[in-house]
Amino acid sequence: MTKFVFVTGGVVSSLGKGIAAASLGAILESRGIKVTHLKLDPYINVDPGTMSPFQ
Repeated sequence: MTKFVFVTGGVVSSLGKGIAAASLGAILESRGIKVTHLKLDPYINVDPGTMSPFQ
């Protein structure tokens, strides 16, 4: 049975979302669970680093 884990966050960078997701994946893999990471970026043709957090 396939299960999904979503790690989400706002537009504020450096919150550690990537490290948290990678650490969780490493823990699951060490227990013999197959893990696939997928990063989704909802911005199309926009650099989110230049946007205001209120947009």
